[in-house]
Amino acid sequence: MTVTMSTPRSETPGDTPWLPDSRRKSGGLPVFVAKFLSREAVVQGLNFVGGIWVVRALTVHEYAWYTIAITMLGAGSVLSDMGVSAALMSLAGRLWPDRPKVNRLFTVAYEARARFFALFGTVVFAAGFFLLMKSQASWMLAAAIMACVVAVTFFQLNFSLLSVLPKLEQNLKSLQQITISGAALRLVLLAALLVSANTLTALCAALVAIAWQAWAIRRRYDIVDQDTHFPLDEARAEFSKVARRQAPASIYFCIQGQLNVLLLGYFGSATQVAQLGALGRISALLMVAQSVFASILMPRFAVLKDKADMKRKYVLALLAFLALIAVFLGAAWLFPGTVLSVLGGHYAGLHGELLLILGSAALYVIEALLFSLNMSRAWITPSWIQVAVTLAFQAVLLAFMPMDSIAHVVIFSSISPVVSIAVYLASAMLHFGRMEG
Repeated sequence: MTVTMSTPRSETPGDTPWLPDSRRKSGGLPVFVAKFLSREAVVQGLNFVGGIWVVRALTVHEYAWYTIAITMLGAGSVLSDMGVSAALMSLAGRLWPDRPKVNRLFTVAYEARARFFALFGTVVFAAGFFLLMKSQASWMLAAAIMACVVAVTFFQLNFSLLSVLPKLEQNLKSLQQITISGAALRLVLLAALLVSANTLTALCAALVAIAWQAWAIRRRYDIVDQDTHFPLDEARAEFSKVARRQAPASIYFCIQGQLNVLLLGYFGSATQVAQLGALGRISALLMVAQSVFASILMPRFAVLKDKADMKRKYVLALLAFLALIAVFLGAAWLFPGTVLSVLGGHYAGLHGELLLILGSAALYVIEALLFSLNMSRAWITPSWIQVAVTLAFQAVLLAFMPMDSIAHVVIFSSISPVVSIAVYLASAMLHFGRMEG
């Protein structure tokens, strides 16, 4: 099913940009967000139940391998994207709603993604294979697990690129229907854990689900209708510019973001890796708030033109995010036993580790929020600033604290998002200062 090109229309004062007339008549942005949240709750609820099912079904050793696989999946997704999605959103936002020109941009996006996937997919496979072997997986099992990870990464990248279209046109119901179906399919396939409770079974369920999502969105959003006369030289230059400037930061922060598992995988034990991964399942609930931003706020922020409006919405997005995170952490602090009970008996009693991991996850989510806001406007800061400051602090901490426990590893890795948050906020203030009123 193809999507017809939207036609420009004049807007009167008080109109909500890019919100279809039918949605304005049905209650405007508040109702639109409420409907989005209800569907997003279903998506994240299905994913959360699936994640908890895997935690409880697998042995501690199997779940350690699963945690390494998911960590490598996250690394592969970041490295193989290398700013392509952000550059596509930025360029498409300027051309929207001229669909043939926007469709044409995908030619460049797919070219860039293919190069990065070929390069970094190999690196991620090798790194994951090494960590799995060190965690006592056989070489055949390690190779099979990482083959699944690379395949999931491929389909995930395809899905994330095409999801730019429904986000820009704010047809989020269509996008959420696809993700709900994919999450439900994964949950159904996870029933196979009752027969064969191992890492490969859990990964294969995820692979089939994301492959179906990639097929469904490609069927829904046909990008064949392209303006072949639209020159791609400028787009290629923009993608190349973003990739060059973002590459050092993407590589560095990808490593920093996965540092917990990497350090425990090398210096710690399989049990510690499994505990870290299991506790991280709880932080997946933060994805609801992050999805609201990525699907609703970021596309709207990308197309804003007025400086005062842009600054106001930047601050409001950050404050709303902080309030939600405060409620989440408060609940975990007041009821740690209840929260841990969902993970099963293997992970009971990790109260202190729970709060540390959730606090660290909150910092990374805030970092991702600020990064995406800045990237939607192509506000890219020199990556050496974060690298130099973070490494300096970590070097000092490393001299006094061994990496032999979950608590030490989480504290050590949390330096990175703290530094990044400060840098991204400073960068936004600098760019706002340079903008004309």
